[in-house]
Amino acid sequence: MALPEVTYEHYRGCYGGALGEEAFNASRRAAAASVADVIGFNAPEGAYQTVAYRNAVCAAADVDAAYGASGGIGENMASVAIGAFSATLQGEGASAYDLDMRRAIRRELQGSGLLYQGIG
Repeated sequence: MALPEVTYEHYRGCYGGALGEEAFNASRRAAAASVADVIGFNAPEGAYQTVAYRNAVCAAADVDAAYGASGGIGENMASVAIGAFSATLQGEGASAYDLDMRRAIRRELQGSGLLYQGIG
């Protein structure tokens, strides 16, 4: 089952988002992928879950836009060299981007029945 589309009109009108259309559209794909990762095999059924899903994508788009074009890439690096590309991870675990993204998504999906509960 295909997930519902999230439009800029929903973002501005129903969700009350503040991003411009270009910024929202630039973040929408990463946001939808992050929400899909959280909900797993669950798919929105009915109006309540559809709105919760769309709001989760909107919240995730806000987070993605706040981190800028990098989408959190490289934020967990202690050192980076570009010439022959070398990277050293600063620590283990999720990055701040991932933590903020999941926190925003879970806040919107809480109580909707869409939070993934299985093994995947």
